[in-house]
Amino acid sequence: MSVDASQDGFSKSVRERRSRRAALVAVALLVVGAGEGRAQDVGQWQSGVEARPVTLSEALEMARVNAPALEQRASQLEVAKYGEMTAWGQFLPNLGLSYQYNNSSSARLDPTGQALTNTSYSAQLNGQLDLFRGGRRFSDLRGAKRGVDASAARLRETEYLTRESVKISWYNAVANRELVRVETDRVTRQEDQLGFVEQQLELGRATRSDVLRSQVDLNNAKVALLNAQNGARTAQYALAEAVGVTEPLEPVTESPMEAEPVSASREQLLDLALTASPALTAVRAQAAADEAAVSSAKAAYLPTLALSGGWAWAKEEFPPRNRSWRVALSGSLPLFDGFNRERALYQARATLDQTRTTERAEELALRKELDQALGTIDAAAASIDLADQTVELSSEDLRVTQERYRLGLATILDLQSAQITLLEAEIDQIRRRFDYQIGLARLEALLGADLQN
Repeated sequence: MSVDASQDGFSKSVRERRSRRAALVAVALLVVGAGEGRAQDVGQWQSGVEARPVTLSEALEMARVNAPALEQRASQLEVAKYGEMTAWGQFLPNLGLSYQYNNSSSARLDPTGQALTNTSYSAQLNGQLDLFRGGRRFSDLRGAKRGVDASAARLRETEYLTRESVKISWYNAVANRELVRVETDRVTRQEDQLGFVEQQLELGRATRSDVLRSQVDLNNAKVALLNAQNGARTAQYALAEAVGVTEPLEPVTESPMEAEPVSASREQLLDLALTASPALTAVRAQAAADEAAVSSAKAAYLPTLALSGGWAWAKEEFPPRNRSWRVALSGSLPLFDGFNRERALYQARATLDQTRTTERAEELALRKELDQALGTIDAAAASIDLADQTVELSSEDLRVTQERYRLGLATILDLQSAQITLLEAEIDQIRRRFDYQIGLARLEALLGADLQN
C-alpha cells in the first residue's frame, strides 16, 4: 500500500508565468515487499553523508540566499529601476562639449625662409531642452514607474513560490521521517506477534501455518521499513535541492506538522488575495505600464517644441580669439512616416489588450486556486482529529484481537487484518497533516502573506 500527495491541488496554474515554478516534491510513502533484518531506531538507518539538521526558518533563509530564481528577479527589478531613472532623464537638458585643435602649415614662407604655420583652438558647448513632446515624457515616466512596481511584485511572487516549494519539501521530509517511525513500530509489533504465535503453537493453540504467516508478515514489514528509510533519505536530498545546497538536510521540529487553524474567513482571504496577491499585483502594474505605452504612442502624432542654445570660443594666431553664442526655439510636426506611428500605436494597444485579458484570467485562476487551497485545508483539518481517533481505536482493536486469538476466538487472518488496519490508520494520520501543510503553503503563496509563524 502507498500514500501519495498529489500536486494537482496546489501547484497547477493556468498562468503561463507560473510554469517556471520549480516542481514541488510529493511525498511517497511505500510499504511493500519482503526481506531480512531487524528493526532499527529512526536515527540509525542513515548512511553515507550525514544529514545536516535544519529548522523550517533556517531552510527558508537558505533558499532566500541561494535560489537562482530570486537572484534573476532581483536583477530584473534593478533593470526596471534604471529604466525609471532614464525616464526621469528625459526632463533634463542634453548637453555636449566639443573641442578642436588644429596646426597647419602653408607654402608661404616667412622672411627667414621657414614655412608659415597657423595654430587654432576652438570649443563649443551645446544644449537642448525639450519643452513639449506631446506628453510622451510623462507617459514614459508613468510607464517606467509601473514597470518597477510590476518587477517588485514579480520578485515578491517568486519569493513566496520559493517559500511554498521549501515548505512542502521540508514537511515532505518530516512526513517521510514519521513514516520511518511508523514502519519501525510495525516491525516491532510483528516481531512481538511472531513470538506470541510461537508461544501459542507450543501451547497447542496455534498452527504451524500461523507461525509461517507471521514470519512472512515480519519480513514484509522489514522491507517496508527499508523502503521508508530510502524514501526519507530521498526527501532529505529533495529538501537540499529546494534550498540550493548539496548536503542532505534533516528537518528539526518539536511538533511534527501541527495543524493550527486559520483564523481568517474565506471572504477575508479572498479580499486579501484580490488586493495583495503578488501575481495579480504584477499583472495590474503591467497593465498600467501598457496603458502608459499607448499614451506615449499617441504622443507621436503631436508637435514637438524644443529650446536649444550654444556657446563657441575660438582662437587663432591670425585673427585673434573670438566668441559667439546662439539661442533657438524649434518645433516640428510629423505628417507622414510610412505608417510607423500607426504600427507602434497598434502594437501598444494589442499589448494592452493581451495584458488585460491576462489580468482577468489571473483573477479567475486566483479565485479557483484559493478555493482549492482552502478546500485542502478544511478537508485536512476536519479529518485530522478523526485520523487520530482512528489510530487509537485501531491500536485497541489490535490488542483485543490478540487477546481473542490467545483464547482461540480469532484466527491469524484476524490478527493480520488488525495489523493492516492500524498501519493504514497511522499512514493516513501522517497524510492528513501533510495535506494540511500543503494547503497552507499554497494559500500563503497565493496571498503573498504569512498566515502562521
